[in-house]
Amino acid sequence: MNQQGFIVEIVDNKTAKMRMQRHSACASCGKCAKLTSESQDLVVEVDNQIGAKVGDHVEVSMETVKVMKATMLAYILPLVFLIAGTAISFFALNAIEFKGPLELISGLCGLLCTFLSYIYLRKNDKKYRDSRDYIPVVVRIV
Repeated sequence: MNQQGFIVEIVDNKTAKMRMQRHSACASCGKCAKLTSESQDLVVEVDNQIGAKVGDHVEVSMETVKVMKATMLAYILPLVFLIAGTAISFFALNAIEFKGPLELISGLCGLLCTFLSYIYLRKNDKKYRDSRDYIPVVVRIV
């Protein structure tokens, strides 16, 4: 997936921040910070190995597989934890012949598992950021 934008800040010798227009495929993956609530512009951290400078109009690229993997981590993982937590607790409580509010307890277990998935993602956020696998790469100055 290729996008174009302008470099607005140099973070360090290999990272910059780029302003670009919101793309429907990356509407809210978590890697972007909106400039204003009305704006369709985003500020995105990019891998700037080619040395673009502030004000440069650049093109960035991110492999579709990596975009899909990031989406899976952000959206699918919590959903899987919700469904698994609910189903496993439901069947486990059924197996021990629990005589209480089975659906309520199972739903709460599902929500707890979802919360745990967000804790896992939050705890490993630095690892994902440091891997640089999930940030766009500046491929050329336009």
